[in-house]
Amino acid sequence: MSFDLYVWHEPEAITPALAESKLRRWRDEEPGIFRAHPAVRSFRAALTDRFPPDSEVWSGRPAESDTVLALTVAWPRAGEVGSAVVALAREHGLVCYEPQSHLLNPNAAGHIPAFTLTSAAGPEVPDPTEKRIEQRIRRLGPDNHFLILERADGWFVQVGYGPAAGAEAGRYALEYREGAPERHYRTETPDLTEAARLLTDFLAGADTYKRRHTWQPLHT
Repeated sequence: MSFDLYVWHEPEAITPALAESKLRRWRDEEPGIFRAHPAVRSFRAALTDRFPPDSEVWSGRPAESDTVLALTVAWPRAGEVGSAVVALAREHGLVCYEPQSHLLNPNAAGHIPAFTLTSAAGPEVPDPTEKRIEQRIRRLGPDNHFLILERADGWFVQVGYGPAAGAEAGRYALEYREGAPERHYRTETPDLTEAARLLTDFLAGADTYKRRHTWQPLHT
């Protein structure tokens, strides 16, 4: 079993759907899908300096290219190598697409996601969809106890699960913060649907969650 990543250069931000389409056309050998860029070779050199091409982290030796790199990582090393690939792609101004999760991270250099989803376990998700949020919240548990959705201006909402988040077992701690520490509020619910609605309402620009619960300030 392996974990696949693709790295290339884009002059401007793209969507995961466009990334998937370009890769499909590239696999069908349509010419001109990806343009050569020196950063791709620089990226490969840095990556293979850290993880040599013949090492056990790879399920297939990374081919040399100045257009697109197809990286097949051995599953037991997926977390370690995947994090390094994302960090190096960002450093070299390249995009990185993960087809398993339909995740584009990072996007083109300079792109600022409108929202970023972060959890205790799993990769950071820029510009998440409502479906992705609902998938992630169902994975909350003792070993993956929080999910934060942060807007580009720093405002955020958070769902925590159980004692690790300061809530009773089986309950969800809900929080939202609007800038300054004194505008940070918290409540609890036993309802997974309500916990998910906090995140999806915030993503949609709605603040109805403020009226559905009784909130307590975290800083007085």
